[in-house]
Amino acid sequence: MSLPNRFRFPSPRWALLLPASLLLTACATGASSANPASFPSVSVGDGTAYVAAGPAVYAVDIETGAMKWKYPAEASSDVSFYAAPAIAEDGVIYLGSYDKSVHAVDAATGAEIRKFEAPDGRVIGSPVVAGDLLLVPTDGGSLYAYQRHSGEPQWKFTSVGDACGPDANSPPCSFWSAPLIDGETVYIASLSHLLYSIDLASGGERWDAPVELEAAIADTPALEDGLLLTGVLGNSLVGIRAQDGEEMWTAPTSGWLWGSPVVADSTAYFGDATPTWWTTKDGVGNVYAFDLASHQVIWQTPTAATSTSPLIVDDRLVVAFENGQLIAYDLSGNDLWHKAAFGPILADPVVAEGKVIVAVTSKEALLQAFDSATGASAWDFLPDENG
Repeated sequence: MSLPNRFRFPSPRWALLLPASLLLTACATGASSANPASFPSVSVGDGTAYVAAGPAVYAVDIETGAMKWKYPAEASSDVSFYAAPAIAEDGVIYLGSYDKSVHAVDAATGAEIRKFEAPDGRVIGSPVVAGDLLLVPTDGGSLYAYQRHSGEPQWKFTSVGDACGPDANSPPCSFWSAPLIDGETVYIASLSHLLYSIDLASGGERWDAPVELEAAIADTPALEDGLLLTGVLGNSLVGIRAQDGEEMWTAPTSGWLWGSPVVADSTAYFGDATPTWWTTKDGVGNVYAFDLASHQVIWQTPTAATSTSPLIVDDRLVVAFENGQLIAYDLSGNDLWHKAAFGPILADPVVAEGKVIVAVTSKEALLQAFDSATGASAWDFLPDENG
């Protein structure tokens, strides 16, 4: 069950963890197996928004906001979905579930095609399509690779070693983020303070980033000019050389970085959240522009807490905040428009067909779409009692 708001961390990814002993900093203790990500997430493709929201995944028309289909068609207590769906070019989407599985579904109809089992943990980070492979991260600390057309397992990589473990003094090895694919290399971040480089064909480890990061990594790193830009739950953005995992620099921040930066013209843009016990929606944070050449902050503006990754749309930086605000800035940090969603925005916003689309935690809407240029409301989607 969820903890009341006054006892939550500022980021939703901790919403159902137990109290203070579970902070994943350098001196972190072990994490609970409770659901740490009970908020809806959205992906877009081919005119459709796919939102994973607990007992069902909904396909919603991007133009009108009308529901196309729901999976499963009948509610089931056996599955729950929160990871953003993965979309393949051949019309199949992949839905990660808390029942330790991924469901392959026809993108046009919502009909199930097959199911992939991930027996050692629930799927919190999104699965990723890599050609004919499907990569599935789990909170048990494993990354599975399947032949996605047949369902045959190909390899399994497990985060193990002295840096993580089941005892009370070790951080958990969970993978909470989607893997990043670059050619024949897979990068994946662990709560155990490590970033791994893995061979896509074999699943063999190439390197792991130094444990000197000393903080959990909750999101997928961004890759820019051979550097992995990794936000950590230790008040910093870290640059890791993709070739060998060497830490190149660390940029201090005021709060924790739950999301990933977005990069334009050698500038990284990102937001943070300052940990606090007493509220989620009133948490504080900052939005940053960081020059990757000089390793200097170009501008920083105080904001509400954000635990998502920003978007850049037509030279506008769009940031979603935990208090439900959606703000667009120009790339110099000046406000362009503000919009208040119906509830907290706890998963990454997406953009499609001139619309910024957010999944919200609210009884008034599950999805909301806003014009990316003006912030004007385009449509709201809320399943009816039968949907």
